[in-house]
Amino acid sequence: MAPPLLAVALVFRSRPEFDAITHVTSAVSAYVDSSVEQPLHKACKFGSVALLDRIWTSTVDLEPSGWGLWSVRNLLRTHKLYGKLQFTLCLLEAAKINSLDIAQWLFERFPYGVRRKVICEAAKAGALEILQFLRANGTVVSSEEEEEDGDGEWDEERENWERGRYIHVGGLDTTEAALAGHTDLVKWLYVRCKETAEMRSDYGSLDAAFITGSMELAQWLMDQVDLVDPEGHDALHGAAANGHIESLQWLEDNELYTEWDPGTLVKATKAGQLKVVQWIIDRDRQDDELGYESGPDEYDTGRTDDDSGHRGDDRSRRTYSTCLGGKTSLAIHAAAINGHLEVSKYLHANIEKPRNEAEEETEKRRLSKRIDELSRCFRLHVDSNTMDIVKKVSGETMMLTAERGFLDVVKWLYTEYHSDPTVTLFWVRGQVDENGYNEDVEEFDGVKSAFCSVVDATAGKGHLAIVKYLLQVGCKAENEQARQRRRTETKASKPPLPTTAVCTTVSMDAAAAHSHLDVVQWLHFNCSQGCTTTAIDLSAYNGHLETVKWLHANRNEGCSTDAMDGAAASGHLHVVKWLHEHTSEGCTTDAMDVAASGGHFEVLKWLHENRTEGCTIAAMDGVAAYGHFNIVKWLHRHEQKCSTPAMDGAAHSGHLRVLQWLFENRTEGFTGMAIRNAARHAEFETLLILHNIAQQGLTGNVEVMDTEQSDASISGYYLEMTEIFRPKLSRCCSSHRTSNIIGPPVILAAEVHDT
Repeated sequence: MAPPLLAVALVFRSRPEFDAITHVTSAVSAYVDSSVEQPLHKACKFGSVALLDRIWTSTVDLEPSGWGLWSVRNLLRTHKLYGKLQFTLCLLEAAKINSLDIAQWLFERFPYGVRRKVICEAAKAGALEILQFLRANGTVVSSEEEEEDGDGEWDEERENWERGRYIHVGGLDTTEAALAGHTDLVKWLYVRCKETAEMRSDYGSLDAAFITGSMELAQWLMDQVDLVDPEGHDALHGAAANGHIESLQWLEDNELYTEWDPGTLVKATKAGQLKVVQWIIDRDRQDDELGYESGPDEYDTGRTDDDSGHRGDDRSRRTYSTCLGGKTSLAIHAAAINGHLEVSKYLHANIEKPRNEAEEETEKRRLSKRIDELSRCFRLHVDSNTMDIVKKVSGETMMLTAERGFLDVVKWLYTEYHSDPTVTLFWVRGQVDENGYNEDVEEFDGVKSAFCSVVDATAGKGHLAIVKYLLQVGCKAENEQARQRRRTETKASKPPLPTTAVCTTVSMDAAAAHSHLDVVQWLHFNCSQGCTTTAIDLSAYNGHLETVKWLHANRNEGCSTDAMDGAAASGHLHVVKWLHEHTSEGCTTDAMDVAASGGHFEVLKWLHENRTEGCTIAAMDGVAAYGHFNIVKWLHRHEQKCSTPAMDGAAHSGHLRVLQWLFENRTEGFTGMAIRNAARHAEFETLLILHNIAQQGLTGNVEVMDTEQSDASISGYYLEMTEIFRPKLSRCCSSHRTSNIIGPPVILAAEVHDT
């Protein structure tokens, strides 16, 4: 039994009449001590062994009647699968905070094996002492043993193995350590855990060394492990993005650079690595196998000869990256939208520009093929973050640059591209709202709504200086650009983009939504487009009362019921009160419903006392789903209704306190959806408790199973939850050659105190 809380003991010490009945002190302590109902893995985050001891030794005997059904700590003693899951989750937390004490505490109380994910997490955190402890107190599963077990049961927390507690090492452990810069730990894992050599991502480790610029580690891996050279784009791309020219130079010196170079320039450009960009272009110019005329295989770099992504193209048929339509042209977009002005200038100064219509066609054709080539390269290697930035300079370049506030780059883009008849800088296909630019538009029906203004997006982000600049220069270039564009127009399936740099009502609406009052006022006095009711509606939703007041006083568009509904939903009581006093639009039942769901208790009570719209059944259902216990009770006292989605939703995030109260004080109950919600969001405690209640026949909405079915159901949910512990395969040894430690044993500094 856990000792009573100090605060409770002090209170009873002043009441001598309780001296002879010590169990009362213990009972009160158990009642007020909420810490013992934390899941064990959440308690581990605090790094306190004393807290873990208190949870472990606490009992449910002294708690109020019926609470045992809802006790989380009771699950540690009644559900074996729960104990298994907690063991792994707790070890993961111990690894993250590098707490050897907690790891030792867990080993003293649980008999299970250690999953590979725990080893990877410890390696990432540089927790060498924990790894040494695990290695000394368990048996590493060998590659042969793992291969013999085709069902993958080593990913379970086995117990009673004939060789003791298993330790599942390998996979991405050394890769994670290398990426985090833990060189000694990488070497320790290789030397001390040779049994798993064939199940480790050796090439992932080597890639990580190149990516982090640790050439000493890279050389050690190539010397001590049977690795010839890095495989794939990862090493080259990562080194370029992180500015490690020494890694790139090693690859070049060893004639490996050209094998994996597609996309490298874009990676360096996106990261603003000017020296790397210069190195790549200088290296290109010194490549005697490149030329100005492309051959038929120039754009086949995305073609693969096998699943590993190995290329089979003829490098000698390639042109320089600075040639017409080369990769350098496509890299400018990435540099500009990330604010890298010097990189943008350098790239632009080094590209060839078409001198006549024939060369314009050549560039257009080559750029199209280059975009396909690089997009396929990044898609093959699951690099969605880079795929979207392989583009020619366009209005989207200006849009994203302006949205992000890079005025110097905006000015440079206008200076260099405003006279280009093939580039429209001020409008793009897509839409702009209070959340910014979105290129997704379902259809282009020829109306202006299919396009969005760069000025609108910029105003929404509050960049007044850029708004002024765009409107100032945009109109100047319109006449000249329109004349030039007429000679290049061709018949297209989509309507042509508008060209004039103007704002629409979206500008003021979006600026108001984010309280950019200086932008709102400037637009009011300098532009005629105005705004819509969305301006006040969104300002109210975001709690910007000064903006709401200014718009109300200076504009006549007014607002809608969305204003008060939105202010209530976001908990802005001061805005709700002002709208109530100064506008007539009022609100709907959504105001109380969503205020309740958001936990905005004061707003809810004010609306109840001062408005007549009331709320619906959605209020308590939503409140329960978000775990707002006090509001659940308040709504109940005020005779509001709910439905089964109340408990079903509360199970989604494991709000056990709310679930217990609803179960004991309401009649709606829960359905099988509650258990499925808990499983879907890895709330195993909630799942087990609700399943147990249902199987005792205490709710009529869930099927009662026999013991075998019930156990099978829990086991299925358990396996579903433990999928998060399965090893990642994207960079694991399954896609690389396997290898073994070679050469003489290496004594590491990290091993001096190794047990």
